[in-house]
Amino acid sequence: MELFSCFDKYQTYLVGGAIRNWLLKKEIYDIDIIVVAEKNDFINIIKKISKKFNIFPLDRERGIYRINISKELTIDISMISDLDSDLMARDFTINSLAVDIKKAKVKVVRDSFKIKINKKDIIDKLSGIKDINHSIIRANSEKSFIDDPLRLLRAYRFFATLDFDIDKQTLNFIGKNKTLIHSSSPERIREELLKIFETDNTEKTFKKMAENEFLFELFPVLKMQMSCAEVYYGKGGVLKHTFNVLKRLDLLYQNPKKYLNISKKLLVQMKNEKALIKLAGLLHDVAKPHKAKFIKDRLRFFGHEEYGGILSERILRDFKFSNNEIRYVKVIISDHLRVGNIAHNNIITPRAILRIFYDLKEYTLGLLILSWADHSSYMSEKKLNLLSKKIKEKPFEIKHKLPKNGHKKTVRFLQVVNMILKNYSRFNRQSDIKPIIDGNEIMQVLNIKPSPTVGKIIKKLINLQLEKKLINKKDATNYIKSLHIEDL
Repeated sequence: MELFSCFDKYQTYLVGGAIRNWLLKKEIYDIDIIVVAEKNDFINIIKKISKKFNIFPLDRERGIYRINISKELTIDISMISDLDSDLMARDFTINSLAVDIKKAKVKVVRDSFKIKINKKDIIDKLSGIKDINHSIIRANSEKSFIDDPLRLLRAYRFFATLDFDIDKQTLNFIGKNKTLIHSSSPERIREELLKIFETDNTEKTFKKMAENEFLFELFPVLKMQMSCAEVYYGKGGVLKHTFNVLKRLDLLYQNPKKYLNISKKLLVQMKNEKALIKLAGLLHDVAKPHKAKFIKDRLRFFGHEEYGGILSERILRDFKFSNNEIRYVKVIISDHLRVGNIAHNNIITPRAILRIFYDLKEYTLGLLILSWADHSSYMSEKKLNLLSKKIKEKPFEIKHKLPKNGHKKTVRFLQVVNMILKNYSRFNRQSDIKPIIDGNEIMQVLNIKPSPTVGKIIKKLINLQLEKKLINKKDATNYIKSLHIEDL
């Protein structure tokens, strides 16, 4: 690699995750290079590099610079005083590996780095290779977490992405120092969480976090779920259900076609929205403890979906999620009961489905995937696999009424989700409408001032348009003139 010639006069090493991934035969997207040099010499190296590459400071004080090779590929270059101290100061043994850069060859092939090294040239002071071979995540020291508390969460991220176990002493360190996570920047926490949600080990990872209550440092509100509705969900209460929903999402993403009538186009969208859908899965029942109430000897949670949307917005804003990410999660949590509500009816009208598409627009797919996971969580994986073809069939007829729980109810709900997915493009196209008459025109025709009544009238107009009962402005004007405003 041309870059390496800039380091000819200095002790320079390839270090960290790139070597780990090379040993695991995983794709490599990030390269870390460390240079043993004095500050003035390091500055001269950076100046030399800048003549050939677009390099910028990540942390000028600590001497860390980055080169973006492409949107996906980065090279970080940092200054150190000596190799042994640097390796010991790293987070985990599996990331504390180094190779003299003169003994490594690196090139870009398609969308990743390809590295060529000899295993015997790897410098391994902390037995990182042994831990990699045994699939163990082991902290270099307790001080590692004190120096950078984000590493508390990174341990679980590697647990998810590598499918490794965390060793007992490291878990003890995490449990002892878990409150330190609050000193990490919310932006960095957000990045680690999203990486976990992109894996298919989400349920396993968050359950692991709950074992020493680290999860509740990140999401204190989830602790309330543990003792809520145990009479309904069993030991672990609502939190047990939350984990089951994540488990179903992990299963679904491994083989979507097995369980869903879904097009190739929607599969791509589903994959792109994976992290946010799973985040919504974690928080979808966050308000159940707040809304739990016995009504006629039955535990109910009326309004938990809407309040859950409000709570999720507060949580995600604290973690500095973007406005678009927050809106996505809030919308599908606030509406996550809608598919189940229409599935109770034997005849599901096009208007009911089109209304969902009209209201949720680009968030409709996320709602359907979350609904599938929510309802399928009440069925064992074995039973779900046995019924994987049946849940993709046309919704069966409800002759009397659905039972309050059981496999029959679950199958019906999943069939409705699949029926909507199968006809997704048609429903999406038909729901893409605008009110024939807008709010200003309604106020002029009825001689009323701005008020919630205008919004209610627009909703009625949209419903009639979706049913094709209003075709033009004349029909709409006659309709709103016929309304009894005082009854709205």
